[in-house]
Amino acid sequence: MGRLFVSLYLFIVLSLVGLAAILDKAFVETDDQLDPWVAATAAYIAEHQHEPAQLKSHLQSFGLTAELLDMDSIAWPTDMAEQLRQGLPIVLYDERVGQQLYVLNNRGELLQIYHPDSHTKLNVWLYSGLFFGLLGILLSLWIWPLWRDLSRLKDASNSLRQDGSLPELSVGSASALSSIVQSFNQLSDQIKQLLQNQRELTGAVAHEFRTPLSRLKFALAVEPPPGTAPWQAMSRDVEELERLVQEMLDYASMESMAPEMDYSLLPLAELIEGVARRMQINCPPNIELALELKEFELLADGHFVQRALQNILQNAMRYAKSKIQVSIEEGEHQVCILIDDDGFGVSAADRQRIFEPFFRPDSSRDRKRGGAGLGLAIVRRIQQWHAGSCYVEDSPLGGARFILCYPKPNKKGL
Repeated sequence: MGRLFVSLYLFIVLSLVGLAAILDKAFVETDDQLDPWVAATAAYIAEHQHEPAQLKSHLQSFGLTAELLDMDSIAWPTDMAEQLRQGLPIVLYDERVGQQLYVLNNRGELLQIYHPDSHTKLNVWLYSGLFFGLLGILLSLWIWPLWRDLSRLKDASNSLRQDGSLPELSVGSASALSSIVQSFNQLSDQIKQLLQNQRELTGAVAHEFRTPLSRLKFALAVEPPPGTAPWQAMSRDVEELERLVQEMLDYASMESMAPEMDYSLLPLAELIEGVARRMQINCPPNIELALELKEFELLADGHFVQRALQNILQNAMRYAKSKIQVSIEEGEHQVCILIDDDGFGVSAADRQRIFEPFFRPDSSRDRKRGGAGLGLAIVRRIQQWHAGSCYVEDSPLGGARFILCYPKPNKKGL
């Protein structure tokens, strides 16, 4: 936008200056160039200097006005007075009559000559009409590339394809809309990806619901008595469906829009200890939950930080064999929470997709261990809201290390 403003401003300034110079040259008389009659009259006077009595009448017969003046009636500069005494003509400019020719004859009389019809008044209407008309033409030439690109952008925005994408636009790098077109193409890719994710989500939801519904269907066909093993299996299937619905609703609400974040300075070690105490209740007895923390303040929304940490710990409890360890690592520009487990780990090929919804990398992390595959997708969304990151790598314990990173607050806590 700044470049567009500067370009338009410079174009208008240069156009105004250029048009004024051109039209002034055409309409406004100056003494820079001699009128044709001046040169002809000066040559005629030089040839008939010996006939001073008839010279005035001859000039008047040519349509010129000739008057005799006293040499001292005009305060001549020294150089001009000397030029007149040498018999050379002097040309001056008057706003009323235009150019005037002064010649000193042989009798020492100053002859003032001018053409009464040579000076025409400026036609203001014609001058203004040409000025603003030419200015409009120049501005239309400047606006035309912008108008053309805007028309192409409008046509493209009305051409939504079935896959949700928009026609890709390309303009020159010098175009004022180059950054807007680039953002438009990025928006097209985002819309396409959003619709693709929506279709994948719809298919995944149908797939996730099909299994417990099928089990319920078969169990109802048997009509098991209350309290029996088939009856308890039906109860577990209902609980699984409730859990799936809740996770999907949570994920859908996070995907639709970002909430208003309640940022505050959080004592990170205290926050992690609180989450660990709550999670310890549901932790299998054979798994040790160890904490290696140090005091640090984090500028974030405490509710969502706890939610992300809770989802990672739930994931670790499903796959850990005997130990989970939570620690804090401080970098130059960020602080990271490290969650290690001694489970099966995540292969390098699956680490980029592990945070996608409904993604299960292999049989070691399948449906039998619980979850709909949305917990890590929710973690990634929370990290994006905090301008942070999340990723997984190999753990020193032999399993997976999940890392949640947040920007460090400055000295003012902002």
